Amino acid sequence: MNLNPRVKEYGSQKEILYTVKGSIEKVAGLTLDGTQFAVNTLIPAGTAVSIQANGLAKPWADADTGKPYLTNHDVMTADVTTVNVIVGAWAEALVVESKLTGVTAAFKTAAGARYRFY
Repeated sequence: MNLNPRVKEYGSQKEILYTVKGSIEKVAGLTLDGTQFAVNTLIPAGTAVSIQANGLAKPWADADTGKPYLTNHDVMTADVTTVNVIVGAWAEALVVESKLTGVTAAFKTAAGARYRFY
């Protein structure tokens, strides 16, 4: 009989929604442009991205003209930059601003009323 405790760690993403009722509209999946993200990197939930002309999403930059989105779950990039990964996104939601990544004043302006920040 072994009386030593066993510890198992579970990964858990941060909750970016203000309330459960804040999940207004969800997008099935955005394809992230593998060349725009670092290899073997965790992209956390609530990361600001924009859709490029080629249909792939890249990290938000203030000069972007593509449609802005917020990712809704954590995703790990591949070990090579040629692989594109798919992540879900919020098209419209009530979100906690302090838990988001890459959101700027320009992102808020481009998103308009699609996101409410608390």
